[in-house]
Amino acid sequence: MTMSLSLAERVLGRLAVVAETDEVRTDLELPLYADHVLDSMKTVELIVALAEEFGLDISPAELEADTWATPARLIAWIEERVPA
Repeated sequence: MTMSLSLAERVLGRLAVVAETDEVRTDLELPLYADHVLDSMKTVELIVALAEEFGLDISPAELEADTWATPARLIAWIEERVPA
């Protein structure tokens, strides 16, 4: 029997691929923008990846860097938008 990945694991998986580092999985308070883990191009890639993963319509206009400042905040943001 295969266990499904949790929402957090799915978010972190997509984030790790886009950010090109597994550090996002181990440090949920990693400052994604302050430490230059994400830049504007990688943010667009992440929006596309999360939209595909969760079937969300994510507009860059609704995104604020503070909202996605850390992996933990990104997970919380997605949790608010994905139906349980």
